[in-house]
Amino acid sequence: MARYQCLTCEAVETVTDLCLKACSRCGGPVFDLDRYEATRAEATVIGAQNDAFRKALGPTLHDGQELRGRIVATRGIREMGTAFVAAALAVVREDESFADDHSRYGSRSFGMPEIAHEGDSFRIYWKIDLCANDGIMGPEDESDPAQTIRILTLCLPEEY
Repeated sequence: MARYQCLTCEAVETVTDLCLKACSRCGGPVFDLDRYEATRAEATVIGAQNDAFRKALGPTLHDGQELRGRIVATRGIREMGTAFVAAALAVVREDESFADDHSRYGSRSFGMPEIAHEGDSFRIYWKIDLCANDGIMGPEDESDPAQTIRILTLCLPEEY
């Protein structure tokens, strides 16, 4: 059994053997409600893990499990100097603004904070990517710390 919700009239239908393509009430497009809710639940777990990793600025324990990974700063960030890198890391650690497509389900994987440095204000980007243990592709289960390595990258907007 699967539940589908209509994007037009918001009706919820439960079907047993078929994949619903349109709402039986209004003919509007539908989406798989069960899959959507599972995706949001997994994103919430990943978001909490990403927050713990970002706030620790590297490997840390979260809910009794080790979150592994590393921090990478692009050339543009490094060329701003060690004081700028330190300020960027401090701002990223405390950043709580997640208003982008990367975080729409709660994965909290991208931020665009501003950094005050030498009398100017600079926007930077930070992004957390989830890789499998081999570091090549994404893990099968991104919410499982045993098969996930986090890469937090700091960059200037023009380097993204």
